[in-house]
Amino acid sequence: MVKAEVLVFNGADDPFVKQEHIDVFMAEMAHANVKHSFINYAGAKHSFTNPDADKFGKQFELPLAYDKQADQQSWAALSEALNSIYKR
Repeated sequence: MVKAEVLVFNGADDPFVKQEHIDVFMAEMAHANVKHSFINYAGAKHSFTNPDADKFGKQFELPLAYDKQADQQSWAALSEALNSIYKR
């Protein structure tokens, strides 16, 4: 049994994460009664928080891309979640 909140940030255009995987994850979280949030960032691909993702994507011929807006939004959401848990 999970006694924590699960927070997931996903690039909606990440070809490594299929919709069926998201559906299974969401169903498992609901079945286990786990408080969870799943945020899909439209247009964001795999490694969207890594400023070097474009370089690595080209180097290794992978669908990686940095997305500044999704990076900033996910960081703000994580910071807000952590601040709500660990009030200062």
